[in-house]
Amino acid sequence: MLGFLSCSLPLKASETADLSMLLHQLEQVSPQLRVDKANIDESKAGIDKASSEYWGRITLYGKDIHYNNNRLVSPLAPPVNFSQVAVDRNQYTYGANLSLPLDINGKITAKVHAQQYLNEASHFAFANSRLQLFSQAVFLYRSLQQLSGVREALNKQHQALLEHYQVTETAINVGRLAKVELLRIKAEIKAVEGQMAAINGDDSRLRANLAALLNQGQYSKLILQAKSTPIPVTAVNEANLQQRPDIQRFNRLTKAEKESAKGAYRDWLPSLSVQANVAENSGYNGDGSGVWSVVGQLDWELWDGGRRKAQINQAHAKIQAVQQQKVLAANQAKAEFDAAMAGWTASQRQYEAAQAGLQAAIETEKIQSDRYQNGRLSSVDLLDAESALAKARSNLSSALATWWLADDQLNLALGREPHAYRLQAGK
Repeated sequence: MLGFLSCSLPLKASETADLSMLLHQLEQVSPQLRVDKANIDESKAGIDKASSEYWGRITLYGKDIHYNNNRLVSPLAPPVNFSQVAVDRNQYTYGANLSLPLDINGKITAKVHAQQYLNEASHFAFANSRLQLFSQAVFLYRSLQQLSGVREALNKQHQALLEHYQVTETAINVGRLAKVELLRIKAEIKAVEGQMAAINGDDSRLRANLAALLNQGQYSKLILQAKSTPIPVTAVNEANLQQRPDIQRFNRLTKAEKESAKGAYRDWLPSLSVQANVAENSGYNGDGSGVWSVVGQLDWELWDGGRRKAQINQAHAKIQAVQQQKVLAANQAKAEFDAAMAGWTASQRQYEAAQAGLQAAIETEKIQSDRYQNGRLSSVDLLDAESALAKARSNLSSALATWWLADDQLNLALGREPHAYRLQAGK
């Protein structure tokens, strides 16, 4: 007996995983999603920062002033009667100042709204990155499913060839078959082993990519083959594409830039603020060292060298850039949707053809097997029917995995999670 290779991997049943578990794990460990979450936190802090301008600021201060001559002293708090108030050339003062802007021109409000839209855009950026990672993961997983089906079919073919090898070897020993028949079986076995080795190489490559995606050293879990067929996606049309997170992100970015433009326009309007000051002066030898003041201040900047005009032009340029990016994203979404719809339909028909092919191969193998049992067919001639049956099984398994991949891609093109993820989440 020849020592032929086997393509079975040393995996335990307890290490079995499915696509749903993989996608949920990917959400937790992906470095890219952690970056996007940090961007969400940053944009939320930007809202708080912009909103804080409504409340103004309070500043504590202290001053220490020394003059070289009492006659040159400029009192910090003018006394009512200079002649009756002793003035020291060493003056000290401390106090607090409150500055409160009154947003009559709406500039602060525009800034807050812009930050709010940026925060919403960061949420959609996270959702888009998540779907892109899911797209990579489902491609790798479905590819491994295809290999799993092909491996199973080749294993069955390999086992059948080994059995035929034994039968043929016995028949040659008793003189019923020529030795050339054994050579053909041996060549078939080597060909199958070559295919198995290629599958193992592809399997290792896909698992390495999947492990990198999951931010771990290796991915050795057993891949389950798909058993059922996808359910057609209902209520599908191009209007659904507007709900994709990448499109929604550019919608929010456009609104954010428009709010920034509003803020630039409102910078031309007057600004109003209130300032309150409380001070304690320690440079006098008399009463009246504590003073307070309230000041209302109206500012209207009439000339700035073109700064505000440049800000407005810059804001409009950013709006145009974001809008064109949205057009590009919409075109890409339409192309992905059309390709996914065509791929789903083609995969369905491919699966139906593979089903018909398998049924035909089963019937052919049964007929040939009966003829072999009745002595009307040699074991070598039976090889062709068994090989066709193994290939038909492989084609059906691959077609089903391809169909599921097309279904995943269609959901992703619509801005949805794959069916397996939504099934686990109860959506």
